[in-house]
Amino acid sequence: MESFSVSNWLAQHKTAGQQVDVSRPKQIACWSKTSGGTQYLVGDTLGLLQYSAPQLPADLNEGFEGKYTRKSDTAASPVDPIIQAATAAGIDWSQINICTYRNNLNKLMMTPLDAKDWAIDCCYHNSTLYLDINKSGNEPEYANQDKFVYYGYKFEALCTGQEYVDATSEFAVVVQYRLGRHQLVMAAEVDAVTEQGEGPAGGRPYVEMKTYRIPAHAKAVEAVYREKHPRWWLQSFLAGVATMVLGGRDHKGQLLKVQEVPVRSLPGLSASAGQPWDPNVQLAFGDAVLTWMTNVAKQHAGQQLLVTYRHAHQEICCEIVEGELPARLSQLLSL
Repeated sequence: MESFSVSNWLAQHKTAGQQVDVSRPKQIACWSKTSGGTQYLVGDTLGLLQYSAPQLPADLNEGFEGKYTRKSDTAASPVDPIIQAATAAGIDWSQINICTYRNNLNKLMMTPLDAKDWAIDCCYHNSTLYLDINKSGNEPEYANQDKFVYYGYKFEALCTGQEYVDATSEFAVVVQYRLGRHQLVMAAEVDAVTEQGEGPAGGRPYVEMKTYRIPAHAKAVEAVYREKHPRWWLQSFLAGVATMVLGGRDHKGQLLKVQEVPVRSLPGLSASAGQPWDPNVQLAFGDAVLTWMTNVAKQHAGQQLLVTYRHAHQEICCEIVEGELPARLSQLLSL
């Protein structure tokens, strides 16, 4: 079993301010996923919804019992649709180092700031490392988590004029960009689009929506800047999304405020509030771990690997496992 010491890396790099070269994401494909998540319509923008500021106040609990289709926490999220969409767009896989969903990069790059364990399935095929989403460890972390997840989907519905909340349908973009030493092809779900603003090259001015509980005391305010801002920034930055729409709610689920925030302003806002964090640490860590993963996977090309992080040990481990990912890649990339 191979391992990467997170504690050793942080001791050497956490305060170094290392600059990582990241290119602007370029949109190369998109898809709409139908209700139920049964069909990916490559090139279809039917699932892309227009953002419009909602009327306030609004009840985020409304519809939870009878107007809600939940997304399964255990349903597979294979890399296959990304390969199919990018191949149809004419991508040269010999020039791509990593192919993944944004979800995997969120987990990996939040490691320096987060205490959560995670797992990723991967396989090195030809010259590219392909990453599947591994949903082990997705058990509820706190009471009423299902309700709080619904608040997020309900907020998106209010901002896009949807009366029914369907968490299984989506619009996603596939982007290509450089992160340090790696050329990536990555898929990311997009919440909505607005009329004006920036977005990935070749794309549109997409917006990322998040709900949060309005802080009731100083410690809660600090937690927003220290814990939520880095996660929000990373998720948006990786997909080339320039604007966040933040919905503030009270403890009863009443939406009381909505604000549009430039993604680039989040690190500065946190620093001004006395809760600084360096985006370059997240990016440099991601570059380092992806390099390590690629080097290990090259030694076991054509085999499925399980990469896991255990916060208690501050260590990322990689082991060979049985799985169908190698066979899927051989079939998809031989066409």
